[in-house]
Amino acid sequence: MSTVERALIKLLNIPEREGVAVIGCRTGSLQRGATAVWLGLALLAGSLGLTTASAQPVEAPDQQLGPVFMLSLGGKLYDDLWPILELAPPSGRNPAFADRAASDHDTWRCVSCHGWDYLGAMGERAGAPPRAAAPSLVPLTGIDPAIIIEKIIAPSHPFPSDALPDLALFLIGAFISEGLYDRDRILDDGGGARGDPEAGRAIFEGACINCHELDGRAFLKGEVGDPSSLGWIARNRPEQALHKIINGVPLAEMLSLRFLSEEAIADLMAYVQSLDSTQR
Repeated sequence: MSTVERALIKLLNIPEREGVAVIGCRTGSLQRGATAVWLGLALLAGSLGLTTASAQPVEAPDQQLGPVFMLSLGGKLYDDLWPILELAPPSGRNPAFADRAASDHDTWRCVSCHGWDYLGAMGERAGAPPRAAAPSLVPLTGIDPAIIIEKIIAPSHPFPSDALPDLALFLIGAFISEGLYDRDRILDDGGGARGDPEAGRAIFEGACINCHELDGRAFLKGEVGDPSSLGWIARNRPEQALHKIINGVPLAEMLSLRFLSEEAIADLMAYVQSLDSTQR
């Protein structure tokens, strides 16, 4: 985890919410029509409520954090926010889960309901445990994060949002609005990457090989049932692999490759799917 990320996590865990600390950014990539989406990182007094997407940014002393970092951190919170925030999830199981294959902890992760492809019960969650009947998040792409936060904290949503800092909620809302990958542009119907594995080799050798080694079998912090094989995960759980390639892994020293183009991500996936081919 980077020094900046550790500092932000400390900010996420400040118990006192008095005063305001905002780091914002505005870029063309966050444009929807004529409206710019502002990403804010804030700790607000309870009387101020949640930060909205139109909040004016305050310059950081040295440099503003950009969308790549903030959306990647939101993606990691979506993956598993509890260890990042150093909080214990609620005791027992999420009542939305009839599926007993999931651990109690996993039933309180965003990804366990809405999936690695963000399609909920319509996507990869339909065929892989843990399973819960959850809606797709894809229709929320481009929506003001403040509106998404309202949906997260709604009483009808079976999630303990009152346990989370406002900043964490905003990062998750911003990720859902601006950070979801488009599965069909990277993977075919069978989960195979649409990219060029030879082009992906260069990315793997430049960004991944020092930790994961030549065969992709080293330093994996995977999910339950994952063997220590990037190739196996990318072939058998491609949506999971994509989310972690783009956003990184909670509390792991792994690069977020969100800065790469969609084409380059597809190339990298194609190469990784070719690794360790004897591991079925």
